[in-house]
Amino acid sequence: MAYFPLFVNLQHKEVLILGGGSVAFQEISQFLTFEAKIVLLADQIDQNLQILIKAYEDRVDFVQKKPSIEAISSLNCTPTLVIVTENDAKLNAEIYAYYQNKNVLVQDISSRQRCDFIFPAIIKRGDVVCGISSSGKSPHVSQFLKSLIESSLPQNISDINEHMEEIRRAVRQSISDPSKRSRTLQTIFLRLIEDDNQTSDAEIDGIIAEAEL
Repeated sequence: MAYFPLFVNLQHKEVLILGGGSVAFQEISQFLTFEAKIVLLADQIDQNLQILIKAYEDRVDFVQKKPSIEAISSLNCTPTLVIVTENDAKLNAEIYAYYQNKNVLVQDISSRQRCDFIFPAIIKRGDVVCGISSSGKSPHVSQFLKSLIESSLPQNISDINEHMEEIRRAVRQSISDPSKRSRTLQTIFLRLIEDDNQTSDAEIDGIIAEAEL
């Protein structure tokens, strides 16, 4: 089964992580780069998590309790996503069922059958984000494709992306025809790639003016 690729805005949204080991550390580190609010429920946490929580104490709420249905139900938390990193299969199944009844998406690291979503291999350059997935079948495939894409990306693709956002606004104001707008933006984008984002404003204005004719 292939998973549907969906990019979600997690800024300021709560993500509940259950468990305090190395997997929890990896997941929290990843979510923090996308500005999520983390609620961590664990009876013990490793040293890396202690350091991370201290560095992001305004964005990570650590509740020191052993994960259980009772502990979860007592949380002042409305999670958008739930990540289960515990090794207790029975407890994990109970947690999955609990959040299924609340229509909250869950990923149980210990069981593919209890994963409503999975994480892709991620490439992030500013606001440019690529996600590559083998639908959980082979991480080696995902990592291979990730390496191929990373090696082909311009180093300044994030800067080009920001530049294109500005140019897009200008083109929308100047060119009313959608097809002309699309062709013009494509021309400018390719020029920025060729010129390493050094194309002058005058040259860009010239491309836009020519398209208006």
